[in-house]
Amino acid sequence: MDDSIYYKVKDDLERYPEAWAYLIIGGRNTGKTYGALSHYLDTGEPIIFIKRNNNDIDTLCAGNQLGKTAAEYEIDLSPYKPINRDRGTHIKAFKIKDGLGAFYRINDEGGASGAPVAYLVSLFAVSKIKGFDLSDAVAMIFDEFIPQPWDRVQRKEGEQLMDLYKTVSRDRVERGQPELKLICLANAVNVYNPTTEILELTDTITEMASKKHEVYYDRDRAIFIRILKTPEKMLRKEEETGLYKSMQNTNWGRMAFGNEFGYNDFSRIKRIALKGYRPLCSLTYKVKTWYVYINESGNYYMTASASKCEKTYNLNTETGAKCFYYDFVIDLLNAAIEDRMYFERYGMYDLIMNYKKRFII
Repeated sequence: MDDSIYYKVKDDLERYPEAWAYLIIGGRNTGKTYGALSHYLDTGEPIIFIKRNNNDIDTLCAGNQLGKTAAEYEIDLSPYKPINRDRGTHIKAFKIKDGLGAFYRINDEGGASGAPVAYLVSLFAVSKIKGFDLSDAVAMIFDEFIPQPWDRVQRKEGEQLMDLYKTVSRDRVERGQPELKLICLANAVNVYNPTTEILELTDTITEMASKKHEVYYDRDRAIFIRILKTPEKMLRKEEETGLYKSMQNTNWGRMAFGNEFGYNDFSRIKRIALKGYRPLCSLTYKVKTWYVYINESGNYYMTASASKCEKTYNLNTETGAKCFYYDFVIDLLNAAIEDRMYFERYGMYDLIMNYKKRFII
């Protein structure tokens, strides 16, 4: 195998050591998870491996339980399986309780040996696991942080992730240890997801994708983003397959082969001159304030360009979110469907189109 075509998170960790969060997106089959796990196996430092729900933990453990030997089970679905194959290691996942497990080295008798190589935690179980101490972990890896369209995602998943990170990192900092590294890995499925939303990076990633930028580093926030390209050598081999020839021009193909956000609609995103438009209302969402304009033809435009408005809404409050919905959202939804509304940024579009996913109305 040509090792040069695979992504190595180690390189970005060394280039941007001051970052606390690293988002690595795209590059299907380029070894994102493999490289991250291998790096910390080399350093000998424990990590936390995050999955979305308890079923994911059960799948990775594949029936293993502490007290039973790994030799009793032939199935191995853990992400360490290819590492075991290539490096001659023997690491398996064991379930401890619902939503919690660990990866251990296996001894000659087939049992778990020594301290965990990595802790295994589901976000679903975080709120139910009390009194845990994972402060010896140096990094937290959230695998497949962008959910697939069929995944069941909790409304507050982003908050759960950040609460877990804060708990572990705070304990480390209080003990005089370096801040925890958060490494989020995913294929380019949906630019809007709980992780990029809680980090308020949705529009940044959208702009990166539209301009074909591979790397972004926010020095003030110490956040690093990479949108991986599929290496030419790998792409050439894929182009010879029947799957590529059949699916390359589909939404799924754009995501799987082209690393594009094939499930997102960017057709309503554009910059429009405000000449002929008048301000209709303003809305504050999180820390941003956006403005809705309308012209004489009944066309709407949402932008960050400020103007004095008689009607203002604070979506960070329950009453503000509900008032804006009943006063404007339904009309704006219809306008967007009828090609009478455009948005300066994707986050604005997603707010209106998926309003009820964000707020309880």
